[in-house]
Amino acid sequence: MFLNWVEHAPVIGAQTRRYYRVGWARIAKTQLVGMTLDRITTEEVDSLGFSGSPSYVNQALRTLRRLLGKAVEWKVITIAPRIKLLKELGREQTIDRETEAKLLAVGKQPMKDVLIIIQDTGMRPEEVFRIRIENIDWNRRLIFNPHGRTRASRRHVPISRRMFELLIMRCGKKREGWLFPSPRAESGHLTTVARQFRIARLKAGLPESLVLYCARHTFGTAAYEATGNPAMVMKVMGHTDARTAMQFSIPRSIRSAKPSISAT
Repeated sequence: MFLNWVEHAPVIGAQTRRYYRVGWARIAKTQLVGMTLDRITTEEVDSLGFSGSPSYVNQALRTLRRLLGKAVEWKVITIAPRIKLLKELGREQTIDRETEAKLLAVGKQPMKDVLIIIQDTGMRPEEVFRIRIENIDWNRRLIFNPHGRTRASRRHVPISRRMFELLIMRCGKKREGWLFPSPRAESGHLTTVARQFRIARLKAGLPESLVLYCARHTFGTAAYEATGNPAMVMKVMGHTDARTAMQFSIPRSIRSAKPSISAT
């Protein structure tokens, strides 16, 4: 019933559907599959011991939490157990030049180009996937992002020298359309490079805590260190909350610490 709702509910976007599918795939490998919903307790969930980075574990936990919440709405169970998420520290990591070089050396396209664009612009992955060629200002070397829930998200971002070369190669003679087209996606554009990133990370021998979104944090950190101006960081990254921008002022020595987080 839950998966049927995920696939057909009009309020769920394509990215959310995919998120729940992957989360369910992880849940399906646990002992919860053989249990009735009323037997799933907080203690049962805590004993699962999912492996992987906090964000990856939380994908399964959020899916389970959503499933149980819908079960309450559908009156299948009377109350859903409380499910506590792990603290996600992965996004606070940065991808330095050495790490980037390792990823690019073993990675495949289009992940490599997506990584470079996020590193050099601070754009969110979904914003990169939706870049349209007609929104590239070749003369001023800017890309306009018309998408976003807030006015701040709809902004111009700068094009670096290596990005300019990348865009020239990827666009060719085309002057309109998606920068990252995908005939298999309903939207017509690329929607994820998660699998390519995980494979590259494994081949490069990098920790699971390193995720693609770390590239956005890398840009924000570099922008703050170069200018010391949180307002500028807010503008270029599309933030509306100054507290979000201020996270990039954390000293590098603190950011690079790697506390141990248990998944159990």
